[in-house]
Amino acid sequence: MSGSVRKKTRLRQAVARQESIREEPKKAQWSNQEYTTEEILKQFSLPQIVKCNQDSVRIRSDSPLPINFGNPLVFYDKRTVRKLLAKNIGIDAVSNKYHEINDTIVIPADYEGLFLRLQSRTCKDNTCFRSIEAMAKNNVRAFLNMTKFTAFRIGENVTTNDYTKVDYTPGSVFIVDSVCTGTSRTRKDVVQHSYLKCKDEKDVQILIPFHHPGEFSEVLANNNRMSVNSEYLIANQKFPMVVRFISSKQKPRLKSFSGLFTLIDSFEESTVIGCVLNPSGFTMFELPVSSPLSFHLALNNQEMNQHPVVKNALKLCEAKNKLYAKDMKYKFKFVHRIGEKCSIVPEEEEDDGPTSALDSARFGVTITYLYI
Repeated sequence: MSGSVRKKTRLRQAVARQESIREEPKKAQWSNQEYTTEEILKQFSLPQIVKCNQDSVRIRSDSPLPINFGNPLVFYDKRTVRKLLAKNIGIDAVSNKYHEINDTIVIPADYEGLFLRLQSRTCKDNTCFRSIEAMAKNNVRAFLNMTKFTAFRIGENVTTNDYTKVDYTPGSVFIVDSVCTGTSRTRKDVVQHSYLKCKDEKDVQILIPFHHPGEFSEVLANNNRMSVNSEYLIANQKFPMVVRFISSKQKPRLKSFSGLFTLIDSFEESTVIGCVLNPSGFTMFELPVSSPLSFHLALNNQEMNQHPVVKNALKLCEAKNKLYAKDMKYKFKFVHRIGEKCSIVPEEEEDDGPTSALDSARFGVTITYLYI
């Protein structure tokens, strides 16, 4: 072998070693045996450093996972809690109306936020009022506009007719004050007009003409209190139902967020809170204990806890674990291979994976998920 060839070989080996160091903590010794999340929790105490068997994970190129299963992970804590399963609601750019989008959301029972319950069961519900007058006749105390509308802002000087127009986008909430009347003069007559006097979310007083068209959903009250938390919704509510987010201790982490959700159901689940070990940035995640994914354990777990990357990840988990666990999250679905061989899933099945247990057995795959 010539000297130049040997140099190139050594260079490639050095690059490979550097890449290996970047991908996983130094000196990690992985178990030959694989464990499911449930087996890890039964046999070992947390935190544990693990590495996913990513050969069984199938990811579409146009829908990558939000975390890299090629990196080692820390399983930090376990918890069991009831959750709300919800669909995110967005506004269609063409029709400018609400519609459910593909994002599935989970909201834990201990989420530190408040919601308003709407009369509507879905964003396409026909129970919406079609005019301001209809709401006044039904003694609606509060409402949310499903479509854009224009109102008149009452000026600070009530002795003058100082009313400026103000536009409200869909999703605004209003508290009804009273019904007001006013007059306008034409060449032949004096015309009387009726208005609904309301307050918007900034406590600005407005007047809305009775004849104003649109779609409006009543906000339901709960013993004279309108806002409720997720624990109340889980315990008392029938699904589906549309709710409007109003406040929380921290800003929602969702990228696409109109404030409206369709609550589909509630369920109890045990999960593991973890963190991806990546020197360039740590990402926390939540994984169901029932997940079929399998993992290798770091046999030198205690030793690895002293690694700088691991120490920083553990500090992050200690600081943010409880807050992260209680936050609302996206539910990401992906395909998991069952057994040694996996048949090719037809193109029409790739978007959501197999649609039945029979398809799962036929193609050797199943759908699993994580929260982030």
